[in-house]
Amino acid sequence: MSLQNMASGDAVTLRVYIAVDGANQKKSDEVSFSGAQDVPVVRVPAVTLAYNAKPRVTVTQTAGSTLKSFPYTFIVQVMEVI
Repeated sequence: MSLQNMASGDAVTLRVYIAVDGANQKKSDEVSFSGAQDVPVVRVPAVTLAYNAKPRVTVTQTAGSTLKSFPYTFIVQVMEVI
């Protein structure tokens, strides 16, 4: 995800959720950023999850006078079931 559009006074919170029981998503990680970013690209570490873990990533702008856009890409690799 790119935070390149953030400026002074902006703040965002990035959250990652997974369904450890296959049904109910729970927060597994949270990190906040504020102001312009010297290193604007944020990587969510690759993890191996069960097929029914239902991963979800959210970004919430918590401060700033103008709503920003946050370009992103995700790669999903489906592993063979043995």
